[in-house]
Amino acid sequence: MKKYDSLGELLIDYRTLNKMSQLDLASLLDVDTRTIIRWEKNETLIKPEKEKDLVEKMFIPYQVIRNLNTDNPLSVFYNPELRTYSLSALMQKASASWYKEDLAVESDRIHFLSKDRDVEFVEDIQEVNKNLKPIKPELIKEAAKILPELNLVLHDQSGFYAGHITVLPIKYEAYIKIREQEMKEDSLSLTDLTSNFLHKPMVFYYYSMYADTLENAYYIMNRLLGYFKKKKFKDYVFAGTTYRENKVEILREMGLKMVWEETIEDTTILKPVFLEGNFDMFLFGRMS
Repeated sequence: MKKYDSLGELLIDYRTLNKMSQLDLASLLDVDTRTIIRWEKNETLIKPEKEKDLVEKMFIPYQVIRNLNTDNPLSVFYNPELRTYSLSALMQKASASWYKEDLAVESDRIHFLSKDRDVEFVEDIQEVNKNLKPIKPELIKEAAKILPELNLVLHDQSGFYAGHITVLPIKYEAYIKIREQEMKEDSLSLTDLTSNFLHKPMVFYYYSMYADTLENAYYIMNRLLGYFKKKKFKDYVFAGTTYRENKVEILREMGLKMVWEETIEDTTILKPVFLEGNFDMFLFGRMS
């Protein structure tokens, strides 16, 4: 993460990352180019009513904007590419064990993923992850109906989007096809989902998980681990494709194993890594 001391610096980095001109950004935010120039030079603050546009159109976390859009900016560590931030240089990475320190912790900022806008955020994050072929939105909506406990959206203290988790309950046959690379994730259809939780082994397909801070990641991972600790399933598989090295590292620490890593010649695209396993050893100290 890079330390930002001004919003102007962040706006310049955003344009550079997204290959945008000042005119492009002005058009996106419905302001004139002179306004963008003044913002980038920190000559004027962004009006409160425009802050929402930076959150929803530029996908910048609200807390980052609030810290920097003030006469006395508070430094923030931010990664514009991953859309993650930290208010301290000390809180930028965590081990797997940290996530299960208190599985009883609750947050009233977590809600069931049910609105169309929630699904749009899931798709936005997949784009951030360089997943060029996301699954169909109707799969996410249906999975949320079948398995609401593992399809959640998290908001920050101001009510803005801050993270989510999307897990699909899929048929074992579909899981095997993806595992053996006979079918890609984006080929999943509604008929591949299942509501039969008596079928063994049950397959929980991890599609997407994101949080803009470690604190918010804690709440989301807490719900995930808490679900499996409470259910105590005897025979299940937790599997999915992951694009970020830090997520691969955390999930492997939690007991998942890497099955394959796709080879991609384009170095700007992250390599999909397929992981599978369960959390029994991590949660209970025993194998499934």
